[in-house]
Amino acid sequence: MPRTPGLVHRRLILAAGALALAVPRLARAFPQRPITVVVPFPPGGGVDAVARAVAERMAGALGATILADNRPGGSTSIAAAQVARAEPDGHTLLIGTPALSINPVLQPQLPPGDPRRVLAPIGRIATLPYILHVGPAGAAMPDLAAMIAWGRAIPGQLDIANSGTATATHLAAALFAHRAGIEVTHIPYRGGAPAALDVVAGRVHGMFAQAIEVAPLLREGQTRALAVTTAARSAAFPAIPAVGETLPGYDIGSWNGLFAPAGTPAPVIARLNEALQSALADPALAQRFAPQAVSFLPGPPAALAALLEAEITGWTALVAATGIRAT
Repeated sequence: MPRTPGLVHRRLILAAGALALAVPRLARAFPQRPITVVVPFPPGGGVDAVARAVAERMAGALGATILADNRPGGSTSIAAAQVARAEPDGHTLLIGTPALSINPVLQPQLPPGDPRRVLAPIGRIATLPYILHVGPAGAAMPDLAAMIAWGRAIPGQLDIANSGTATATHLAAALFAHRAGIEVTHIPYRGGAPAALDVVAGRVHGMFAQAIEVAPLLREGQTRALAVTTAARSAAFPAIPAVGETLPGYDIGSWNGLFAPAGTPAPVIARLNEALQSALADPALAQRFAPQAVSFLPGPPAALAALLEAEITGWTALVAATGIRAT
């Protein structure tokens, strides 16, 4: 016997009502077991420290255990792929970094592919500037304008170290050279520490490094800062000019964001974002990391999605303009 329109309509209403009741229940039931936050760097580094501090506070807000799982390597692709493959139930999360926007542009063969398709943004965590600093080889460069003039006078002889090809510090230097209209020689290292050693030793002129890494060298007088890379000066280093003061529009910084696998239910994402906002609102968190120039960034998932989209667009344009390659 054919169904009457009225009967179909009533069943649709009942189904919609059941779904509406199920969504809050799903959020209330989460989490059902310990949550794992995958960190794409070894224990003890700056990203790991921020991740653990935020996770500790999120655990209190969620009433759950949160475990850190350090999975370094592959330009953070190992960690990202692990989370992308995980069950999309909110119990496996990723600490994302600028590599998520760089790899799809310069190393698209790396897993997990386009992060906009395989990961679900939860929220931004923090940002911090890079600092362009020089060692003994940069003695003739008292400020950023002098470095640019030096680079123009001797094309290709300005050596800028980085923590590895196709890393954020490499692209920070490439963007600087492009905006300044100079040619530099990019010197890749296996990480920021050995690069900094050669800056201190005078084997290279300078490098762009995370503020959290270079701060001890500056305090000890082993290197000298020329500029921070964010649009404005850093509250932690107010005496250091911003690159934008010499090259208007230059603005780049390191960042961390929290991601889940794509397909994670919206109520779970909302619950995680709520816990993240609670964690970031803790004044003790800001106080602890302020000396390292870390600024915490509350906001909705859409803000992290917009950041990722903007960076992928920007790096795509830079690669097209400069011909940078990953090898």
